[in-house]
Amino acid sequence: MSLASIISSGLKTQKLPIIFEEIADFLGAKDVTEAMSRYLRLQILKATVGEKWLRDIFSVFENPDLLVSLPKPKALPYHPKHISEIFFATLQKTIESSAYLGEEIGSECISEMLSEGLSSALESNYNASLQTILNVWKGSLPPDLSVAQALGMRLDRVETKYATSILAPTSALPYTILEALVQGSYNRLSQLYTPLDQNVMNTLQIKNTYLTAHLTALGEYVTSVINDLIFDVQYFTERLENYVNTALTIILERLTALLDDLEAIETRHNTTDPSTGYPLLDDETYTSMLAKINADVQGLQNTFNQIKTEVSNLISDYFTNLDSVLNDCVTLVLNYLNLYENNINTLINNEVSAINGLTIPNDIKTKIAEIYERIRAYRECGFNYS
Repeated sequence: MSLASIISSGLKTQKLPIIFEEIADFLGAKDVTEAMSRYLRLQILKATVGEKWLRDIFSVFENPDLLVSLPKPKALPYHPKHISEIFFATLQKTIESSAYLGEEIGSECISEMLSEGLSSALESNYNASLQTILNVWKGSLPPDLSVAQALGMRLDRVETKYATSILAPTSALPYTILEALVQGSYNRLSQLYTPLDQNVMNTLQIKNTYLTAHLTALGEYVTSVINDLIFDVQYFTERLENYVNTALTIILERLTALLDDLEAIETRHNTTDPSTGYPLLDDETYTSMLAKINADVQGLQNTFNQIKTEVSNLISDYFTNLDSVLNDCVTLVLNYLNLYENNINTLINNEVSAINGLTIPNDIKTKIAEIYERIRAYRECGFNYS
C-alpha cells in the first residue's frame, strides 16, 4: 500500500495509523494542537461571559443572600442552607467552566483554585485578603479550651449566660469544657485562698513565737522570784536562828546564875556557925530562898515556852505568806498566758470563720453546673437542615 493510500484511508476513517500518532507525539504536534484549542476556548469564555462570571463565584461567599435570603445564626456567618447553596453554586460554575474549557481545566480552575485560595499556599496574599474582607463582617473562629480555662479563673465575676455564649461554640466535648472550667476555677480559688491561708499561718506563727518568748521571759521571772524567795528563806532562817540563840543564851545564863545561887544557898545551909553552933542559913530563910529560885526557874521556863510558840508562829506565818506569793506568781503567769492565747485564738478563729463564710466556692460550683447543663442543651438542639 502506498503512502498516499494510507493517508487517504486514515482521513476517511478519521484515524491515523499508529505510527503517525507516535510521530506526532514525538514532534509534540498533539500538545500544541491541544494547547491552541484550550487557548481559543479560554478567549471565547472571556469574550462571551467576561470576568463577572468568575466574580459571581466569590460574591456568594461574601453575600449568600444572593442565593437565598435566610435569617443568619447569631454565632455563624452562614445558615446551613447557605452552605449547601454555595456548594451547588460552586459546582455549577465548575460544570460551566468544564463545558468551556474541558473536564480537567474546568474542575481545576474552580475547585482547585478555591481550595488553594483558602489554604496556606496563598495565605499571605489572596487568602489573607479574603479573610480580612470576610472577618470584618463575619469573623467566626470558634474559641478553644484555653478560653474555658480563662473564664473559669474569673467565673465568680462573669454572668452565666455570657459564659455560656462564649463556651457553646468551643470545639470540645461538654465534659472536656467542664474540666477546663474546673481547672480554671481551681486556679482562681488557689489565688484567692492561698493569701488567706498564709495569713492564718502567719498569725499562728506569731502566736507560737510570742508564746515561746513570753514563756521564756516568764520562766526567767519565776526563776528570779524563786531565787529571791530562797534567799529570803535563808535570811529568815538566819534571823530566826539568831533570835532563838540569843533568847536561849539569856535563859541559859539566867539558869546558870540561879544554879550558882542554889549551890551557894545549899552551902550556907549546910555550914555551921562556930560561934552559935547553928547553920549559917536557917531553915526558914533557906526554904524562902529556894522558893524564889524555883519561881525564877518557872519564869524562865514560861519564857522559853513563849519563845517556842512565837518561833513556831513566825515560821507558820512566813511559809503561809511564801505559799501565797508563789500562788500569786503562778496565777499571774497562767492568767497572762491564757489571756494572750485567748485573744490570739479569737483573731485566728475570726480569720477562719471569714474564710469559711466565703460564698465564692459555692457560687462557682453553681455556675459551673449551670453552664455545663446549658452547653449540653445546646449540643442536643442541633440545626434544622430542612
